[in-house]
Amino acid sequence: MEPRREDGTKRYRIVFILIWAVQMAAAFYFCTQKQGFHEDEYYTYYSTARTNGFYLNDGEWMDRDVYRNEFVVLPKERFRYGLVRLVQSWDVHPPVYYWVFHTVESLTPNVFSKWTGLAINLVLHGVNIVLVALLSYRLAGRNRGTALFTVLFWGFGTAVMSGVVFIRMYELLTTFVLACAILHVQALERKEAELPVFRCLLPMAALTYLGFLTHYYYFIFLFYLGAAFCVCLLIRDRHIRNGIRYGAAQGAAFVLAWLTYPACLGQMFRGQRGAQASANFFDLSNTVERIRFFYDLMNRYAFGHLFPAVLFAAAALAAVIFWRDRRFVKLPMQYWMLLSAAVGYFLTVSKTALLLGDTSNRYQLPIYGIAAALASAAVGTLWRAFAGGRADLERYGKYAAAAVLAVCLAAVLTGYSRDGMIFLYPEDKEQTDYAVRRAKEDTPSVYLYQPGEEWCIWDVANELFAYPEIYFASAGGSGAVDDGRIRDAGSLVAYIAKGADRQEQIGRLLDSAPKLTDYRLVFEEKYCDVYYFD
Repeated sequence: MEPRREDGTKRYRIVFILIWAVQMAAAFYFCTQKQGFHEDEYYTYYSTARTNGFYLNDGEWMDRDVYRNEFVVLPKERFRYGLVRLVQSWDVHPPVYYWVFHTVESLTPNVFSKWTGLAINLVLHGVNIVLVALLSYRLAGRNRGTALFTVLFWGFGTAVMSGVVFIRMYELLTTFVLACAILHVQALERKEAELPVFRCLLPMAALTYLGFLTHYYYFIFLFYLGAAFCVCLLIRDRHIRNGIRYGAAQGAAFVLAWLTYPACLGQMFRGQRGAQASANFFDLSNTVERIRFFYDLMNRYAFGHLFPAVLFAAAALAAVIFWRDRRFVKLPMQYWMLLSAAVGYFLTVSKTALLLGDTSNRYQLPIYGIAAALASAAVGTLWRAFAGGRADLERYGKYAAAAVLAVCLAAVLTGYSRDGMIFLYPEDKEQTDYAVRRAKEDTPSVYLYQPGEEWCIWDVANELFAYPEIYFASAGGSGAVDDGRIRDAGSLVAYIAKGADRQEQIGRLLDSAPKLTDYRLVFEEKYCDVYYFD
């Protein structure tokens, strides 16, 4: 039997490597299609590479290099991890992802490119494919077919690919969540009387330290996972010694994280997002609406609209087995532990996360792979229990699995045309090309910003990079713009902030430049409208 087992292992590895390579190629392709940036992605660059910070002076020109330097690491600013931590302490996130991003930027100084962030995500995505396969393999009782099925189904989903092209910390958070789940599953599989320190407790604590300092949602996942893990240890060991040792190791990791980044507690409980999340969590009036919203996102983007069918299939198989054999199919303890963590995370994040349309997928991204592994393990285990010992069903089992896989892949792949990718921003190419063309014509550019919302200028950074200089003026003013270049301009590109009195600002510019007599709206963007005057 050994040669056959070795052949099976070899075939599994070959097939897995092929799947991995195809999914990585698909992810790289979508990275090449990314044309623009979400405002949070611009903040990733700004907060890890800021030189002086944006200080807009009303009625002054800003040189392109001064503006651009806030988004790139200059040669003299490399490896400034203390500054990165300080900047994050003013915001709402912990610093580990930004340290990683700053390291890559420091290795490529004075470069602003989408590939800085996408390269990090591609590497992490490659790791995540392996982690999902390993997790599914263990949850399914070391069934290789289920592991391959899970990776195929999960890895081609629009949610996963959208996560790769989103230049934020969620791909790294997914890596730590998956690794955390695997370590806890492995710990329950161990037969030792005590959990080993160096092979179990220490790696778990290290992941907690890194995961918590990547995103505070890691704490939500670990809270439910850790509670279920301790219950499982108590059931398995019939004593609390391992639970106490586990809790001590996790507590030490959190203390070390706090010593590294003291701002974490304030950001979690008292900061802008912390207070907002708490208010959302305790507001019971929106519970059903929020759960329905995030369930819809998961069903569409992660399960290709098949999640109800998966639940129905599992329930039907379980009902038939019980009706026929009068027995329940037992799933392993680690399955229920991970199911508790995934459900707890999903419900809590659904209550606390921002509702930002389809882009809110990012908040649930870390558990999509776990959800796929749990679903595959449940259906696969029930099918094997249903067909076990019946030659006719076992004979056609492979054909049934192939048919199910074909249906699932078709549902996932049609999602690209049905639901679409997120975070590609194809419209930004036309807008950036327009700015480049006007800059080549020496057309002056003006940005009329809303006072107190200066950060909104990030959303058109790629366009503003095209102009040698940008004139910034407050949209709170009403008088003519007193500048010689604008006064003598024969044409003008104006970015007028949303929320400003559009007609008043247009009249202000016409009064400022006597040669300008006409204008037209060129683009409506998220935080501003673009006008051309001639």
